[in-house]
Amino acid sequence: MTDTVEETMKTYQYFWRLVRYSGRYFATDISTATVFWMSHTVLGLILQAFFNYLTQQGDLRLPVRPVVGLQLGYAFVASIMLALAILANTGLRYRSMALLIRNMFARILAMPGAKPLPVDENGKLMSSGAAVSTFRDDTNGLVEGITLIEDTIGLSITAAISLVIMLRINPTITFGTFLPLALVIYVAQRLGPKVKAVRKASREATSQVTGAIADMFTNVQAVKVANAEERVVAHFRLLNDRRRETMIKDKLLTQLVDALSNGTVDVGMGLILLLAAKSMYAGEFTVGDFALFAAYLWPMTHLMRMAGWMITVYRQSSVSLERMERMMQGAEPGGPVAHHPVYMSGSYPEPPVIEKGRQHRLEQLDATGLTYIHENDGGASHGIDKASFQLRRGSFTVITGRVGSGKSTLLKVLLGLLPAQAGEIRWNGEQVPDPANFMVPPRCAYTGQVPRLFSETLRDNILLGLAEERVDLLSAVRAAVLEKDVAEMEAGMDTLVGPKGVRLSGGQAQRSAAARMFVRDCELLIFDDLSSALDVETEQELWERVFGRSPVPTCLVVSHRQTALRQADHIIVLKEGRIEDEGKLGELLERCEEMRQLWSGAQLPPTDESQDGA
Repeated sequence: MTDTVEETMKTYQYFWRLVRYSGRYFATDISTATVFWMSHTVLGLILQAFFNYLTQQGDLRLPVRPVVGLQLGYAFVASIMLALAILANTGLRYRSMALLIRNMFARILAMPGAKPLPVDENGKLMSSGAAVSTFRDDTNGLVEGITLIEDTIGLSITAAISLVIMLRINPTITFGTFLPLALVIYVAQRLGPKVKAVRKASREATSQVTGAIADMFTNVQAVKVANAEERVVAHFRLLNDRRRETMIKDKLLTQLVDALSNGTVDVGMGLILLLAAKSMYAGEFTVGDFALFAAYLWPMTHLMRMAGWMITVYRQSSVSLERMERMMQGAEPGGPVAHHPVYMSGSYPEPPVIEKGRQHRLEQLDATGLTYIHENDGGASHGIDKASFQLRRGSFTVITGRVGSGKSTLLKVLLGLLPAQAGEIRWNGEQVPDPANFMVPPRCAYTGQVPRLFSETLRDNILLGLAEERVDLLSAVRAAVLEKDVAEMEAGMDTLVGPKGVRLSGGQAQRSAAARMFVRDCELLIFDDLSSALDVETEQELWERVFGRSPVPTCLVVSHRQTALRQADHIIVLKEGRIEDEGKLGELLERCEEMRQLWSGAQLPPTDESQDGA
């Protein structure tokens, strides 16, 4: 079996699973669409009877009044069926797209948080813009193929009925209408591989443009500081030119198939006219028969066009399937169309609430031999190597070190945001096999170096789906030293923070993220350089309020600030991905040269070219 046949069969399997998922919508759509198309056979018979009546030819004849009544009835039935078909098709389309998006997004959320997106064909991590293109364009392209099925089936049934009627009238003229169909199918098959290749290039070019737009908006400040506006615009123009070129080729091939279909329709009409004229002159073909053939020609030729479209869309759909499967990142084949509930209307399920219980209580956390090495293209490596430490209930542990020493990497491995290459984590002596799903509220809460805020209200950014009546929002805001800022905001907690919190200062954004962590009342709080945007007084007050909470939370903090180091019960000094020393501040200042240099604030070069931002 060739690759092309295997791909086609795979595409059909995906379509079938989507059809089964929305069976009620599909059945309604296909039945109403079939009735709509079949009504054209009735129209042809009405026209045949009317013109036979006018010319006094043929056996089937109807006068004007019955013909008008039947045509009104035909128009009414056709309109109702068309409206129902459109409604069912809309439900099918959006339900199918929702399932595809749901499955891909669920897979992204299941991946390690620091590496949620797949790598592309060149081994580079997919950009968020490219992911958006897959969610938007590829899901729509796949569903477009399904929506053609109903029309094709309805048209095929109509064409079969019409064919029987036409054959009984005149087989020669009937066969003349099918000559263009064979030509369209042949040309579409020949263009199939080219259509797929061009569609793939078009999708990739669109992903690059979308990704570039996202990168430009995200890194505006970096572009301006580097005075690189003209170079960035030139690069974007180059990407856009490539996209335009591939899109034109894609559109051209699609339109070529359509043009061939329309052209063959005209050829078919010409053949019918020539053959019908000869038969009418010989008295073998009535004016009513000609009216019937003319009425049947449109659904018959539309089926020809549909055949070409179906072949083209199926080729293009295989490209969309490849991109969606890549988004599933190693999941079982067929993951994008796996059946799961989607909620398009009605009451939505409440977010799950996990009540904090004794099983979540932290007495001691042990990390042993944690290892994660980032491999660079040049062969150099960085990360953490065999890091071991212990956290006791109510302790305040600070991880410190130079830029690039692996501090953020250590936290991400502990949280499961990066998969540990070696080592283990134990919570109260029990091994944690899946940190990504274990180190979450109410056990653990985390705030990263760069707070992730959404373009919603401050209240929604802190709660993130939690029911406000179930938590102490005001206490969390106060613990984050944010209450004065909220009081000065015009809308208070209902202030819109803008994309990525752009309407907040850096310190306000960090304290908002801290409030999000506090409101979850977790056993272990992990801060990655939380106080980097805070002044000394605010930072001091924040730590005092953290330790003023009851019970005192266990804290693991990445920081180089003296305020945090003074508060620490235990300090871990990282150097080149390994734990250089650990202990209390006074002990480390006496025996550890690395700690003395960090404490004195000496300008130290990075130990490696880490990308974890530690």
